[in-house]
Amino acid sequence: MVLVATSFSFVAHDVLRDSQREMIEDALSTLNENGYLFAAAPTGIGKTAAALSATLARANNHPNGRKTVLFMTGRQSQHRIVVDTVRKINARMEGQKVRLVDLIGRESMCVDVDRFTGRCNCEFGVNDSILHDAREGLKRYILEAPRHVDDVIKQGKERKVCSWTCARQCAKECDLIVLDYNHVFIDKVREASLDSMGVELSNSILIVDEAHNLPDRIRRGLERRLTAKVLRDCVSEMQEHRGKEDEAVVKAVEKEGAEAWTGDAEEAALAEKALMRIRGEVGKHLLNLKQVLGEDSELMTNPEELLGIFQASLEETLDEPITMARFIRTLESVRIEIDEALDTDPEIACHRLAELLNILYTRQGDSALATVFDILGEEGRITTHLLDPGVVARPLLKEAAGGILMSGTLFPPSMYGDILGMPEQRPVAYKEYSSPFESDRRPVILATDVTTRYKDRSAANTRKIREHIHGLLRQTPGHVAVFLPSYSMLEEIIEDGSWPGRHLIVEDRTWSKSRVQDVLDRLHRSRNSGQRCLLAGVYNARLSEGVDYEGNILDAVICVGIPMAPPTASNQALRDYISDRFGERNAWKYSAAQPAMNAILQAMGRAIRKAKDRAVVLVLERRVGDRGYKACLPTGLNMFHTGEPEATERLVRRFFRRHPEPARNTE
Repeated sequence: MVLVATSFSFVAHDVLRDSQREMIEDALSTLNENGYLFAAAPTGIGKTAAALSATLARANNHPNGRKTVLFMTGRQSQHRIVVDTVRKINARMEGQKVRLVDLIGRESMCVDVDRFTGRCNCEFGVNDSILHDAREGLKRYILEAPRHVDDVIKQGKERKVCSWTCARQCAKECDLIVLDYNHVFIDKVREASLDSMGVELSNSILIVDEAHNLPDRIRRGLERRLTAKVLRDCVSEMQEHRGKEDEAVVKAVEKEGAEAWTGDAEEAALAEKALMRIRGEVGKHLLNLKQVLGEDSELMTNPEELLGIFQASLEETLDEPITMARFIRTLESVRIEIDEALDTDPEIACHRLAELLNILYTRQGDSALATVFDILGEEGRITTHLLDPGVVARPLLKEAAGGILMSGTLFPPSMYGDILGMPEQRPVAYKEYSSPFESDRRPVILATDVTTRYKDRSAANTRKIREHIHGLLRQTPGHVAVFLPSYSMLEEIIEDGSWPGRHLIVEDRTWSKSRVQDVLDRLHRSRNSGQRCLLAGVYNARLSEGVDYEGNILDAVICVGIPMAPPTASNQALRDYISDRFGERNAWKYSAAQPAMNAILQAMGRAIRKAKDRAVVLVLERRVGDRGYKACLPTGLNMFHTGEPEATERLVRRFFRRHPEPARNTE
């Protein structure tokens, strides 16, 4: 059902789908109280347009003055969708248009950024007399109409000005900023980004796209690793840094005499002595942990104990003990020469150590921080793990002026409110929206006679899984994607099988973004030439998340098994923490079952990207129909059960008789 868009401002289309209208109404109701909407909104309802409509309306009519909308997404393809949607909104508006700036990482916008000075070569050789006018010209270009970041970069190169700097200078004049999650949810990035752009979080309304990824993105933001090699590199880097500081002191004394500043060289010398002792003490600690680990893969360790080793080393070695904060500042100040063409990991070890120590120091005593020991090659390492992303998200959500967190797989929405620590003082709405397209154009078939459960694996079970796949392939006219829980299972079931009439493309864990794009291009070329492909990948990897299979390029998706997290020490620590925080009843669901089922939902959604797309989904795992797992699925998701490969083949045949042609270039 579609409805005329007469009662809403900032809409992108003349008519609204019923779920889209419902989402706008829910968002406005919540935002008007400075609250948050957690929206499980499936593909096809127009959630991007709905979120923009509601947030822009609230931001431009806020009782405390105009607010800025921050649209956060981890995918550059979504940046383009947001810009195109705002263009459609502006085309329907009279008077003042929505002003937008699209931002990506500086390394992608600038020419040769110096990591220490922060300077780039975008404006190298440009005469100062024309530089000001050139910058102002690029800023006018950005503000006069919504621009894709690629177009801004191109204009910056043509005008010989820094597109990154100009875009950031435009931010405070914009209604909407499109950027990555890190600009808000990673402390150091936020402090270097929003503040310098003149954007206050308290005056911002947030949109978080693909919000099911936000907890893990926050967790990874506090994940750091410590090895003996890192400490060895720190010592050599500090020695090089101290040598440069000593040279600077000699020059300063020659020029200024006794009044010359020597503090930086003295700090470097103290830090070098401290690092020598730290290297020995932490080295002993790592060896002890290696002995305790034995045959296990991981070992939970005590972050307080590790911090204590560092603090004792700072206090015991030196004629002048230095504080942890002072030591961290010295590590952060290290500057050395790095040949990035030769160094595969150009990040400075002292900076990495500073980040790890800052996490241990600022979060000491916090049960939400865990440390885990494991073996990398022959060397032991300690990794920090944030068990509770809410300790980071909660104060930020409390400070902002409300927002929308949305995803096609935000199930259940209330779980994400718990995990992200929604402030109790803020109104919150948890909503699941239905799509009128999925039941007819994306049927889901569940095979109840196969499983990948470890104790039930057998040659007969693997053979039957392949028979289901063959049945679907025989009746599917175009490309098919199949996703499995692990690369080893991918090899066992798919690579070791025979798939006549199909060109097999198997994902590799080393694939880059450009390699994925090559595969997408191959799929389109193959369809045009009549060649049918079987694309095989792994849940939570390159092909199953964050890839837009445009033009209904997939006719079917097969989901094999449930990607349950392995029983490691870190996963057990997460489950124990969730049990303490949310109760044992939620521990298994929040830490294991729901993330696994959401990975399946993400894979299922690869085939249907727009309203008129059509595809069939086959789930080869009987446990998905069990009560515990089924409770993790959207309430409106109905599945056709099949108990044999022949029945699967019949269901697929009937579907493609009703929908023989894929949708192309659909809205």
